[in-house]
Amino acid sequence: MSSRFDNDIIDRPGAAQRDPVANAPRKSTEDARQGETRNEMRYVLGFGVAGVVVAFAIIYAIFWL
Repeated sequence: MSSRFDNDIIDRPGAAQRDPVANAPRKSTEDARQGETRNEMRYVLGFGVAGVVVAFAIIYAIFWL
């Protein structure tokens, strides 16, 4: 009976000697950053969260009050 881990790197010979992090590319923090870092993005996040809270409050008021 085979398990779902049969083909994992852990079960392969020599897996203990290999270090996947050793050959990983190195990037600076600025190069690795994926999103916008401008201050305007904080407002977008704040308005989005506030909008969701208001929407759930309205849904709650309509269905349970």
